[in-house]
Parts: sequence; C-alpha cells; structure tokens
Amino acid sequence: MTALAVRSRLAPWKWWIMALLVMGALWATGQWSQRNQTPQALDWGETPYSGNGPPRTYAEAMKRSQVAVTNARKAAEAGADQWLMHEIHASEWMARAQLSGRYEDYAAAGTALDAAFAVAVRGSGPHMMAAAFNFSMHRLVAAEAQLAATDAYAVPPDPGDRAEIAAMRGDIAFYRGDYAKAWSLYDQADALVPGSTSFRRAIFAARTGDTDAADAYFAEAERAYRSPTPQTRSYMALQRGILDLDRGRLDDALAHFREAERLFPGRWLIEEHIAEVLALQGKSAEAEKLYRSIVKRTGHPEFIDALAAIAEARGDKAEAVQLYARSSAIWEKRLKLFPEATYGHAIDHCMARKDWPCALRLAEANHTARPYGEAKIKLAAALLGNGRIGEARAMIEQVLASRWRTPNLHGTAADIYQASGLTQKAEAQRKLARAMNPLA
Repeated sequence: MTALAVRSRLAPWKWWIMALLVMGALWATGQWSQRNQTPQALDWGETPYSGNGPPRTYAEAMKRSQVAVTNARKAAEAGADQWLMHEIHASEWMARAQLSGRYEDYAAAGTALDAAFAVAVRGSGPHMMAAAFNFSMHRLVAAEAQLAATDAYAVPPDPGDRAEIAAMRGDIAFYRGDYAKAWSLYDQADALVPGSTSFRRAIFAARTGDTDAADAYFAEAERAYRSPTPQTRSYMALQRGILDLDRGRLDDALAHFREAERLFPGRWLIEEHIAEVLALQGKSAEAEKLYRSIVKRTGHPEFIDALAAIAEARGDKAEAVQLYARSSAIWEKRLKLFPEATYGHAIDHCMARKDWPCALRLAEANHTARPYGEAKIKLAAALLGNGRIGEARAMIEQVLASRWRTPNLHGTAADIYQASGLTQKAEAQRKLARAMNPLA
C-alpha cells in the first residue's frame, strides 16, 4: 500500500464537504466587494469574547458554537410556534456540523428544520435553509423541491436570495453531470450579485482540468470578503494548498497548509491535509501520529481507514484488519443516518478492504443519487474490481466524453484500458494523468 493510495481514499470528498462552508458564509454576508479590491487583514486582537472579534482558534469556535446552539434551542423552546426560531436553531446546528463534521450535528439541524415546518403556515417556512441542508446531505431531489417552493412566494425573494437560489440550482446541475447548465446558472447568479459564484466556479474549474482558472476564482472569492476573519483566511489558504496537492506539488501544498494552521490553529480539517502530504512524502511515522490525534478527537472513519492503509503499508495486517473493523461499524451507522451523504466515502472503505461487491453496491447507489464525474469514475472502478470490464469501459468513456478532467479520471481509465488489453490507450491515459499530477 503506497502513500498515494492513502491519499486516493481521502481526495474525492474533500472539495464538496468543505465547499459548503465558504458558499454559506459568502451568502450570509450579503456584501460583495469589487473584484479588484484587496481584502483587509484586520488585527482582531486577542480577546476570546465574540463581541470583540471572531474566534481565532478552532477550539474557541467550537466553544462559541456550543453557546450559540444552546441559546438558539432555548429561544426555539420559548417561541415554539414561530418557525423562524426553529430555523435559527437549525442554522446554528448546521454551523456546528460544518466545524465538527459530525453526522449527529447534521441530524440535529434536520430535526430543528422539521420543527420549523411543523408550525409554518402553508407556503412559508425555511425553504432555503432546508435546501442547503438537503444539498449538503446529497439529497438533490429534496433540495430542488425546497428551492421550487420559493418560486411560489407572494413576495419574491430579494436579489441576494435569488442569486443564491440560482447558484444552488447550478450546484444541483453539476452533481447531475449537466456542466453546461451549471455554468449557465452560475451566470444567472452573477448577473444578480456580481462575483457571488466565484468559489463555486473555482471548484468547477478544478474538476474540469483548469487549475489556473480555479486559482484565479479562489482569489476572487477571497476578495468578496470585506474584512476576512482568521478562519476565512485560513480556509482560503487551505484551498490553495489543495490545488497544489492535486497537481502533485507537495512542498507548495504543505506550505499553504502550514499557513492555514497558523491562521486558525487546531482545526482537524487542516491537520488531515498535512497528514496527507506527510504520507505522500514518505514520512509515515509523522503522518500516522497526526492521524491518530485526529481520530482521537473526531472519531471520523475516513481517518481510521487512513491509519489502516499506513498499517498495511508497513506490513501490519493484523492492525489494519482491526482498524478496518472499527471504521466499518461507523460507516454502517452513517449509512443508516444519511445514506446519500455517505455512499461516496464508504465506497473507498469497501475498496480498501477489497470488498468489491460492497463497493459496487454503494457505487451504484451513489451514481443514482449524483451521476456526476466523480461518481461515474468510482462506479467504473467498482465495475472493474468486480471483473465487469466492458461495463467499466463504457462508464469511464462517458466521463472522458464530458468536461470532467482529473488525474483520477485518467488513472482509472488507464487501469480499465489495461485490463481490456488496450495497452496503447492505457499508456495514453497514464501520460495524461501524470501530466496533471506526477504522482498519479
């Protein structure tokens, strides 16, 4: 098991889990700067109190989030017949979930939204918040239905909300593999609020092979903040690091991740990317130590799987089996709680364990829920693992015929063509993969 294999299990999910944080934050500000404006790096001071500045560390952000959730819950209990109070409660749980990554926090947000709709007059309710929640759980049909409800409002949403509605519809189109429609909807959003889809366009560009454009769009997204907080600046440094990581520029990626850590210390999301680079650099002991720390604090199964891969790489099969068994139990719980949001990640777990029937079952479900490029690639890989080479080739060629362009696409295509006996095509795809990322 190579260090690159560890990365391959973590890479597919990282963009879209993290994207929701910035997209939501930009929507919430409602204030967009000019594209040529440089963000103001304010000195927020050392105070830990929310009234005097934003949190400067992950630990402080989590403390404040707990206070916010508690206060919102009390307000919702006091105003139980007011759906807005329940929506605020849901929003605080969503903010906490984006920090913690815990499915239980997302479930609490869903419960609060259910309470809001239970008391809302027909035709009213937290439709946009519910759309964001369902989108984050990969429930595209449900998210689309919530957005459709806003079309029937007696008083049309303001331009900012209409821009977010168009942008979210663009995200849904992206997940359905309709990239032209996604881009068109982003254009509609930007016509309402210029620059409002810069972060989304960066993700789009990164997944369609234009990393230089992705970097430029991230710069635009960062300029949208008039006074970026330490957390915001850290997050954008993280994004720059991910771009470098996807291009195989390990030293540059690590420098960005260290900067992100300096700006907003203690966040596991940053630390796991540092561990990822360390593993790729062959520093397995350092990577393992960091992963163990992350697992101790979060219990997230994808990082338990990363530890299992490291154990396999050093020949400790017994520990790997034990770790995979531990993560399997967590993956099962997640699949029961939010199946659509779990399919894409749990596929990697099944593949790592060489459980190809499991991988195929989840890959088919994932593709049904979100038939975009990454889902098709995983389905093709699962088909190959199950010996269904012709079907795997047909699936991967669908992606090759689309705008999707990633090292993983070309690497998977190379494996499938090699298994098909098409050695020249396999070599051509391998060259394309390595041109995008020398580590592929």
